[in-house]
Amino acid sequence: MSSEDKKVVIEEHQLSSISITARIPEFWKKSPRTWFIQAEAVLNPQKMSDESKYQVLISKLPPDAVEQVTQILVDPPEKNKYETLKNKLIFIYQESEERQVKKLIGEMELGGQKPSQLLRKMQDLARGRVNNETLIVMWQNHLPNSVRGVLAVTEEKDLEKLASIADKIMETTTPINSVATVKQEPGPSGSQDQIISAINKLSDRLQNLESRSRGRSNNWRRNNFRRNRSRSGSRSRTRKFEDPNWLCFYHYKYRSKATKCVDPCNWKKKHDKDKPAEN
Repeated sequence: MSSEDKKVVIEEHQLSSISITARIPEFWKKSPRTWFIQAEAVLNPQKMSDESKYQVLISKLPPDAVEQVTQILVDPPEKNKYETLKNKLIFIYQESEERQVKKLIGEMELGGQKPSQLLRKMQDLARGRVNNETLIVMWQNHLPNSVRGVLAVTEEKDLEKLASIADKIMETTTPINSVATVKQEPGPSGSQDQIISAINKLSDRLQNLESRSRGRSNNWRRNNFRRNRSRSGSRSRTRKFEDPNWLCFYHYKYRSKATKCVDPCNWKKKHDKDKPAEN
């Protein structure tokens, strides 16, 4: 082979490598297993060497992923470089089974997706851990009431066909109404009425408490006023009794002609003072 032929072969190989690399997206940290399925659909037909596949994989890693596998990149094994790096990336970024089950149970929502798209995500998380009957129930719980009502009366049990029916139902409604319905459905039906009712009850209770508080305050003022009046009258009477000119009823009315006297009365003291002293 002449040098010109060798040059052509090298250029063709470089072009082929560039074409292969362009057909593979950047590494998906959120779904590494799915990314490798797509990447290997491009790599395997090319019958590339382990070293070539290893280099392509490195070129598709973002900087933060490279940091996670630096040890392998700095000191790679002599054999099976690609498989070693692949397994390490899956181990780092693939969610654990426990995490996937928790996500399936508590973190799924329809949002702006089609029902079929939500179903596929839930199927990927389930992966044989949940049977189809349970998965159907879990999936339908995330759908609007209008869609659930139609699916409830259909005799279809195939998941893919049910998802197709749900998509068609969603397409017949306006996008704005659909999104609004989905956003309003995280809680049970009628939750807003229950909240309003609870607020009204709290308002009534506050009004009753305020009324009782005002009543107690008024009673306290009346009782305090009476006690003050009573104390004032008592002090007034005490002051009168201590008055040197204070007379009982009989001496006040009849003076010296009074035949009775009731204490307290200062008539006798005053009368004795007015008498001339005897020699």
